[in-house]
Amino acid sequence: MKFLCSRNILNDTLNIVSKAVSTHSSMAVLEGILIKATTGKIEIVANDLEMGIESSFEADVKEEGQVVINAKMFMNIIKNLSSDSVSIEVGDKFFTTIKSGNAKFEIMGLNPSEFPELPIINHDYSVAISKNMLRDMISRTVFSVYKKDDRPVLRGCLMEIEKNEIKMVALDGYRLAFRKYNIEEDCEKKKFIIPEKSLSELSKLLKDEDEKIMINATAKHAVFIDDNYKLVTRLIEGEYMNYEALIKSDFPHNIECPVSELMNSVYRASLIVINDITKCPVKMKIGGDNINVSCETSIGFVDDNITVTTGDEEIVMGFNSTFILEALRACDDERVILKIKGSKEPLIIAPTQGDDFIYLVLPVKI
Repeated sequence: MKFLCSRNILNDTLNIVSKAVSTHSSMAVLEGILIKATTGKIEIVANDLEMGIESSFEADVKEEGQVVINAKMFMNIIKNLSSDSVSIEVGDKFFTTIKSGNAKFEIMGLNPSEFPELPIINHDYSVAISKNMLRDMISRTVFSVYKKDDRPVLRGCLMEIEKNEIKMVALDGYRLAFRKYNIEEDCEKKKFIIPEKSLSELSKLLKDEDEKIMINATAKHAVFIDDNYKLVTRLIEGEYMNYEALIKSDFPHNIECPVSELMNSVYRASLIVINDITKCPVKMKIGGDNINVSCETSIGFVDDNITVTTGDEEIVMGFNSTFILEALRACDDERVILKIKGSKEPLIIAPTQGDDFIYLVLPVKI
């Protein structure tokens, strides 16, 4: 294999695919990237067996072939070259020579036959949505994904597509994040669970633009296809929780509240929590047209107030301050509705109009 290419283009491509490189694997080939040279084109592939990314670019290919090179070492070499062009040649036993300007590296490559190819996706479902919509949907839900391994079905976000709506849901047993967007095409019903890692890495690749990205799905895989890359991820198998039962109950108390004031108040109350946050909840006392936000720890006490219209009944609830703050930061409205049943029931944060987002947080004992 032998080719000549732009150092900047190669470096940018490596930055894209490197997100799927395994960092701690017993298989050395998974810590590498696959480089394929075909007529006029270079393909770069990374695959950690859960997620794979492929990207390609045009190059001057003198001799076709392929090789696997350790990703971390290769990226450091390419990043630190001074010339605008790079020549890469693979000889016997995958011994690889990299030349650029006055610099020359000779490194051992790996047998590409040992590299796991990305699965071939004969998709049975596809939909196109804007990149900024998908990135926004991910960022406003993924923080609520379950973090432990004992409930694998909750280790990802549920994506539901039906008619002209796309929904994404994440929950961890203590909180729930829900987002809904309208899309242009009318789609048949489909739902699948995408791993949190794949969504987080995908969101780093997505640009804030209205251009579309294609989502294809089978029973076991989803593939996100952009002009510059293709990301393939395994889907999480299993039945997701019936989240609609949690958010579609009747809530007798509906309190309109300014987001920034409540968020700042909760944040100020959390400043005196220096140890286990779960043992030092932020307390919200709602009543008398006021939300009193307070917190007491071994080192002190904080008290703050927000003026709202509450009604006659007084309700006192305790919350993990991180859960409340993350939910409020994900709201894109200046004012929200706090929906409450009682002091021991979940708190719902919803828009003042419509149902584009819902955040649920369970109270803690105070």
